[in-house]
Amino acid sequence: MLLLAAGGIGFGLGRASTDWGTPDTFTVEGSMTVTGRCGSGGYSDMRDGAQVEILNQDNKVLGVSTLVKSVSSCVFTFTVRDLPTGERLYGASTGNSNRGVIWKTQQEAMAEGFHLTLG
Repeated sequence: MLLLAAGGIGFGLGRASTDWGTPDTFTVEGSMTVTGRCGSGGYSDMRDGAQVEILNQDNKVLGVSTLVKSVSSCVFTFTVRDLPTGERLYGASTGNSNRGVIWKTQQEAMAEGFHLTLG
């Protein structure tokens, strides 16, 4: 089950920036926290280098990045740059296709980023 981490749960990233890219793009930072057996069993797809996709409401891929393992065990971070503004929804997806997508408005994605928890 893929859940959105709330508030201060998980990792402290999440602010999006309009400093990178053109005025019509923005950057999203986020994290993936695995609370189960990281890197084994049903979570083997959550690993350093795993692909992260940001999608629009039509499931068109807007940007791609990879998970980067942090110093904390089973916490990964990601940054996706140059996402176009003006989409109705932005979704974050990583790992196996059965993990699902977490959806946010542009305002939410820019203000909070994506903090995902698995386990």
